Amino acid sequence: MKTIDSSRTISDQTTVPFALLRRRLLAALAQNHPLLLELLITSFETIAADFLEANAGEEMPSFSFAELEQFESRYIETVWSTARRLQPEYRETEIYPTMRVTQAAEYFTARLCEDIHAAFTRTWLKCSLTPKEKLEALRGMLLTRYLDARLKKFFMSGEVKTPDGVTFQGKGFRSMGQEAIYAAALRLKRGENFVRGEKYFGDYVAPMIRDLALALAMGQKPYDVMAAQMGKAGKPTNGKDLHIGDFSCGILPPAAPITISTGSACGISFALKNTGRVMINCIGEGGTSAGEWHEVINFAAVQKMPIVFIVQNNQTALSTPVHEQSAAFNFAQKAIGYGMRGITIDGTDPEEVFAAVTEAAEACRAGKGPVLVEMIAMRMCGHAHHDDMLYFGKEPEQFLEYVPPEKTAGGYVDAKKYAYWYQKDPIKHYRNQLMDEGALDENSWQEMVAEVEQEIEAAAREIIAAPWPKPKLAGHPVCTDGEWQTHHELLAERQFVFPAPKLWQPSEPSGLQFDPNGKTFWQAIVEALVEEMRRDSTAFMLGEDIGGDYGNAFVILKSMLEEFGERMINTPMAEAAIIACATGAALVGKRPIAEIQFNDFIASGFNQLVNNTAKIYYRWGQPVPMTIRLPWGGLRNAGPYHSQNTEPWFYRTPGLKIVCPSTPREAKGLLKAAIRDDNPVLYLEHIALYRLASIKQQLPEASEDFLVPIGAAHLKREGSDLTMITYGAYVHRCLSAAQKLEEHDGLSCQVLDLRSLMPLDKTAILDCVRQTGRVLIIQEDSKTGSIGQSIASIISEEAFEYLDAPVRVLGALDAPVPYSPPLEEFFLVSQKQIEEVARRLVEY
Repeated sequence: MKTIDSSRTISDQTTVPFALLRRRLLAALAQNHPLLLELLITSFETIAADFLEANAGEEMPSFSFAELEQFESRYIETVWSTARRLQPEYRETEIYPTMRVTQAAEYFTARLCEDIHAAFTRTWLKCSLTPKEKLEALRGMLLTRYLDARLKKFFMSGEVKTPDGVTFQGKGFRSMGQEAIYAAALRLKRGENFVRGEKYFGDYVAPMIRDLALALAMGQKPYDVMAAQMGKAGKPTNGKDLHIGDFSCGILPPAAPITISTGSACGISFALKNTGRVMINCIGEGGTSAGEWHEVINFAAVQKMPIVFIVQNNQTALSTPVHEQSAAFNFAQKAIGYGMRGITIDGTDPEEVFAAVTEAAEACRAGKGPVLVEMIAMRMCGHAHHDDMLYFGKEPEQFLEYVPPEKTAGGYVDAKKYAYWYQKDPIKHYRNQLMDEGALDENSWQEMVAEVEQEIEAAAREIIAAPWPKPKLAGHPVCTDGEWQTHHELLAERQFVFPAPKLWQPSEPSGLQFDPNGKTFWQAIVEALVEEMRRDSTAFMLGEDIGGDYGNAFVILKSMLEEFGERMINTPMAEAAIIACATGAALVGKRPIAEIQFNDFIASGFNQLVNNTAKIYYRWGQPVPMTIRLPWGGLRNAGPYHSQNTEPWFYRTPGLKIVCPSTPREAKGLLKAAIRDDNPVLYLEHIALYRLASIKQQLPEASEDFLVPIGAAHLKREGSDLTMITYGAYVHRCLSAAQKLEEHDGLSCQVLDLRSLMPLDKTAILDCVRQTGRVLIIQEDSKTGSIGQSIASIISEEAFEYLDAPVRVLGALDAPVPYSPPLEEFFLVSQKQIEEVARRLVEY
């Protein structure tokens, strides 16, 4: 028995016909090395002649595994020797600074030999397929076709009614013509053998939205797919999303912004490095135009992640044809620019799909990833159930067979291409092939069809009768420790009792102490990182310039490099890839600590953070324990791209927590709590506080394991006349103003430091308001649409009767943060303004 991958063995009887090997090698070399094709094939045939002679003039041989290895070794040796026959005077010629001819020749010859090795391996794998595997592939494609057709029937038939008796069509994305992707999973580590308890130990796949076949191949049941797309109760989303996927069996659920899953797949594959496990990620050719896709595959290539990127070129991105999507010769060529191998194959041939993906996966297991595989097919139907009418010009009469080309007039489908692909139905072709090979006969085929039809119809009947999810599931917590939500009317619940009972019981005494012999804000951050990295081996850091010899843009992490250098990952300049990688790694048990160099730059990762990271737990229940450190804030004359306040962007994004310490002690305690939290936490660290000597504090020792609870505000100063509510660096500006107001005006002002912006400590806010009756909210951020205005609304709704004056919100001007010192000073709220407004509120 020969081991072909880490989980399967195949018989020694497998042989590779010479003619097949030559044909497949020619096809592979013609893609990437066409100008060398004649030379390479001539060398191949010269070596083959020796094998022919050794076989005493018999017909061209079929190779055993050992013979194939011997042949490949000799062939590659010949290629290397030919490439090194460069004229001596050319070898040392510098073709651009630091690059000589010999270096370039070595690099490209190595890539050529990798392509040759891959072609030999793919050919061997194709020949190694067992009858059982072939029949599984055929049945899987057939099951996919019937499932797709049944979902379309749901859409058209009105069989499913909502609890109110209204027809619900469901939504879904059609897969007709692309069923051969099923074979990509044939030799992946999948199924029950890789599930122990609630943990999954196999390979992962990240299908695109229409990859029913790949989901079924990994173990998702037709019923679960139907339940998701028909909005019925059932795993994994319970009506909260319509997409395929089940993470418990290795299927990452996709999302409508399609590059999202490529990002998470990257992070998962990063976490799988050196484990012998791989990730298979799929995207359509249209998705390769998205900037995030390029960020992610570049990062994956730099880190040599064990991931196979599949580009399913189905000729149409919804309605946009390929020539309007890309000017590349083919999509596999995009791999070259990122330093990875790429190959284009027939995406309707399950054996081609199997061989290409299995070869690529095994290369990834061996540390030679990533690899890109382009699968060319055609979507033989509309983008989704509703789109068939536009694709063909009218609704198809049936859903299991291709619509004849002559009946496509009036639609947006490319009729010429459609006519070509009409002849390449993967199910019909493979059925005929297996019948020719004797692996299948007509009776067996009819039994298979009947069995599949019965399985799908039985699942459909169950779905029609299945319960709808309980409405309260819409209020499912967005965080692992969150509360169930519902609608309630505050006025109906109001109890007009004066004075209100004191509800807030602070966990810490009010006030704070500074110590000139203590430690700075940045030192506190580093202490927290060191303690958590020592405590938890799953924690790692990633970001721009944090590793190597630098230690981040502010050089505050440099002291950590000697101890944790291998776990401090320098990333490309790609915020979307940073957030995506952290998200994926968190899904499989890591605790990433990502750094965005300046919080302003997180705009480049907005899609990944808001549409993916924040929604995962609500969508399908998987915790995402990750922290994103965000150096932020003005007061430093750094201008419009290094001083923004981005916290309100995310304040209203369900699923994210946001914390912002104002003192070194809290910086340490909140960061440790954030890293241990099972949800994504944005940790805002104000740059102006990093080295501020006046706020130094003594820090708890590591043995104390000091944490500041997320969601708890802190009363920095007691007072009875007015409550100041603030956060971040403005805590210190407010404390200074409160002190001056007491000394010069005799006013007693509370200063409440929010510390956590999400979740807000509403109890603390409302109790402070009830005590003083006057509220001044101060923030560094602009006023319009701000967190401060949101807090003012909460106070107005829930504590209106306790107010003795209007709630005032002070914020910066509604403009980008200016650079010049006089401009920034005018732009931000000054201490003088705080004092003036406080006096007016007390006098009101």
